Amino acid sequence: MSYYKNIIHFYDQLFPLDQDKLDFVNTDSYSAQKILDIGCATGALCHALYHLGHEVVGIDIDKKIIDQARGLHDDGPTFHSLDMLDLKQHFEVAAFDQILCFDNTLAHLPNEMAVRQFFKEMSSVLKDKGVFKCEVVNYDLVLAKGILELPVIQVDDLILKRHQCLEQQCMECYTELIHDGEVEKNCIPLFPVRYEQLQFLLKEAGFTKIEHYRDFKRNKPEGDHIYNIIEARK
Repeated sequence: MSYYKNIIHFYDQLFPLDQDKLDFVNTDSYSAQKILDIGCATGALCHALYHLGHEVVGIDIDKKIIDQARGLHDDGPTFHSLDMLDLKQHFEVAAFDQILCFDNTLAHLPNEMAVRQFFKEMSSVLKDKGVFKCEVVNYDLVLAKGILELPVIQVDDLILKRHQCLEQQCMECYTELIHDGEVEKNCIPLFPVRYEQLQFLLKEAGFTKIEHYRDFKRNKPEGDHIYNIIEARK
């Protein structure tokens, strides 16, 4: 089932482009780069990076959200409906300077084996000294404290609630979108990947320098931060 099923028409309202996220990517760029955005959704970040002078490719497994990204009528970024485990089939070796995987996209992989495969494929299409930047829910915190709800998102008359339920090594995420009094529900399985797993698998895939932050301003982890931001270099 599609993650975007009940939010596709409201995605940019619920998740507007974050300037700190844009700066997190662009401040690492001293000149124009080729950037791959995995799980690009409506492509807002791709378009912003393109207008800053970068060559940008956005991929998402959901064809409807990719059609929406293409519908912005901007000739700059290139968009593909593509599984994140099929990178080597579609891109050349060492094609990208930066590869991005934000908005908890990594947790949509089914298990550790799939994360390992993704990291290896991602590393192969990333240039030497290239950088991988990732945002994933801090599942160490979620599992340790039994957190069953992520923060509610409310924009005008839109309300998005996200509930979680742990089932063995898999987590179910239930979303409720409330709009004009109507409630639309969806459920998607997530893999609660821990930071130590990520660190180990990135090193296994050839990354030698891994930085860990609590936000896109590169503040170091402390307290109960809800997201892990990772910056890994080959």
